[in-house]
Amino acid sequence: MKKHSRRNLNLGLMLCCSMLLSACYEPTEGCLDARATNFDLQADEACSDCCEYPTFQLSLQHRIVLPGREFRFSTDSVYYDGSGNPFRFQNIRFYLSNIHLVRSDGTEAIVEDTIELNLFDPSGMPRKATVEDNFLLANPVFEQTYTLGSLRESDSNFEKIRFAVGVEGVANEAIPDSLPDDYPLGRIEETLDLHFNQDYGYVFNYLSLFRDTLSTNTTPVVLRIGTTPYLRVVELFLPPGGFTPTDGFNTLVTLRINYVEWFQSLNVQSDTPGQMTEKIVQNLANSFSVIAIEKK
Repeated sequence: MKKHSRRNLNLGLMLCCSMLLSACYEPTEGCLDARATNFDLQADEACSDCCEYPTFQLSLQHRIVLPGREFRFSTDSVYYDGSGNPFRFQNIRFYLSNIHLVRSDGTEAIVEDTIELNLFDPSGMPRKATVEDNFLLANPVFEQTYTLGSLRESDSNFEKIRFAVGVEGVANEAIPDSLPDDYPLGRIEETLDLHFNQDYGYVFNYLSLFRDTLSTNTTPVVLRIGTTPYLRVVELFLPPGGFTPTDGFNTLVTLRINYVEWFQSLNVQSDTPGQMTEKIVQNLANSFSVIAIEKK
């Protein structure tokens, strides 16, 4: 009888402990969508709106590439044009827009994010347009990674990347003052004045440089390049085999800009600003190259 009593007591204690544990346990809530980057295998219940989906990201490497050597671009350095003249940069900014991966059939994968823009209108009437939110303003002083937007294309293989140097399409008619100051198309660089007016839109490429390296030369040549004839669309092949995005991972493309291509045809001593503009725009596409595409 004592053995049975002890056994019953043990069973009772185990049952009580199990009931207490069950009563204290709270189900873990998390993302249960395997396509998301924050998929949580340990979660018990699906969250209502916590899943984060893969994004398309772009990293820019600002470089000076010479035979046998490569180094970061810097506004503190002295450079030499195609005629051997030394000069210095003061500032460079440029816009990239409509950055897309391209399939073998030429179709492009757009990012899912959109933005509603207020547009200039000659009549003065309100005008709006909803466009793909796919713009960045590059500053060579900083090397950073830009998140362009959501991209869920795990069933596609891509062979190229395509983008515009400048602000492409109806977005070039946007009203900068209607956008946040920290947005690429807003007044993000107020001191440089990266917008012409309602007729010509944005300054696609801003450069200021000194024609020599003398410390007494404090007046730069300023190039404000814009309008549709100076917009350039660049298309580059990805590494052999292309790239297929993976569910649960971001897609990161790394591009290198070789600024030697921008000024190798210049003669900073004798070229007019107009001649410099034509030569730089002519060589823009050649300055970009794909370094890598990977999942992150």
